Amino acid sequence: MQNRLGTSSLCILLTLMLMFSSTVASSGRVYLQQPDVPTTNLDPVSLMAVIPGVPHGVAMTSNRDGNNEVYVMDANGGDQTRVTDNVMNTSNDQRPDISPDGKQIVFSSNRDGNFEIFIMNSDGSDVIQLTSTSAPTSNSWPRWSPDGEWIAFQSGAGTNFQIYRIRPDGSGLTQVTNYVGINQFPAWSPDGTRLAIRRDTEIYLIDSADGSHPVRLTLTDSIPGVFNQMASFSPDGKKIAYLSNNRDNPGDPLYLSVYIMDSDGNNKVNFTPKAVGYAGTWTSRAPAWAPNGQYIYFTAVRSLTAGSLEQIFVKPTGGGDETQLTFVGANSEATVRRIYAPTITSVTATPDVLWPSNNNMMPVSLAVDVNDNSDPAPVCLITDVMSNEAAAETAWQITGLLTLDLRAQRFGMGTGRIYTITVTCTNSSQLSSSANATVTVPHDQRP
Repeated sequence: MQNRLGTSSLCILLTLMLMFSSTVASSGRVYLQQPDVPTTNLDPVSLMAVIPGVPHGVAMTSNRDGNNEVYVMDANGGDQTRVTDNVMNTSNDQRPDISPDGKQIVFSSNRDGNFEIFIMNSDGSDVIQLTSTSAPTSNSWPRWSPDGEWIAFQSGAGTNFQIYRIRPDGSGLTQVTNYVGINQFPAWSPDGTRLAIRRDTEIYLIDSADGSHPVRLTLTDSIPGVFNQMASFSPDGKKIAYLSNNRDNPGDPLYLSVYIMDSDGNNKVNFTPKAVGYAGTWTSRAPAWAPNGQYIYFTAVRSLTAGSLEQIFVKPTGGGDETQLTFVGANSEATVRRIYAPTITSVTATPDVLWPSNNNMMPVSLAVDVNDNSDPAPVCLITDVMSNEAAAETAWQITGLLTLDLRAQRFGMGTGRIYTITVTCTNSSQLSSSANATVTVPHDQRP
């Protein structure tokens, strides 16, 4: 969506200014609506302040209605809503992923007899079957490419699974891997050129187009029973979160944990370590990064505090307590819509030339053309002012989100003063982009 923000929308800008003051205080957009479910470790207000995101930006599987259905929820766990409806039969709709533009959801379902890939509108309407195979072949774990042009998924049975990709309209079905064995759980790199997959028991990187140039990232095949899978790239592509088992507690076969490593396989760290002395079941799997890279969602069992069913949790990547987001039924394998920073196409200043150079403060307003596919109203505001000439801070004064006063002044021996004004636009997922506009005070007005 493209917006043009200028001084003609003064009332809106004043409202946004109040929102920005709250944003600065909490390092994120502040949401006024309370989440629909209780939370642990963080009170609801704190949770809303630190986990920004678009409405219904998280998809998951839940059996709270009797069988597996696709649900969506807000980033903070609020407004949990069912978008598939198979309550009258026993079929399973599961492993959903939201398209980057938020308009569609891809998922796996056995409503056709065996598991196939389906796509639907984000509200659950217009369900279309993309794959059609015969048992025992199963098609699952569909994941959108960053540009929304492809869907990668796993297909196979037993110990022989391959990675395929297909376009959202059902065309272009392509087999990506041709390795005899297990190839599962594809995860796209942020630039769309690579997939992180499980191959046998390890995490590999492969080219997303043809499966070439495999690079092994984990080295645990010498440890009996250990496997690594369900990789998820950080938004900047520098880290990979994934599931591994038994590494820290080889005597506890139920100890599944989420790990984080560099995207080259170095610096592996247990992100969800089992609490020392924990006497109940403790498992963590299926990680998914928040768009701002500051949180990871995951599926977990915490039997002593959350019961024996899997639930969705979220935890800061920088350290801190985990927070339970779901409480009813079994909930698993949350995915997070891939969100990008706003695209600023232009910033214009009015006026962009100050004359005469009489040392007076002159009002200047800015208009911003900004495109953001996840937020209809990203907040844009002036974040910096610079001058090519040494000027006192009194040479400018910011008066509003997109307004300021500039001094009509330049050095007599120079070529003219150039003010560079930086505007930053931030969307509801706490992602920002910046661009500049210039205002000049010429040395003179002669041609």
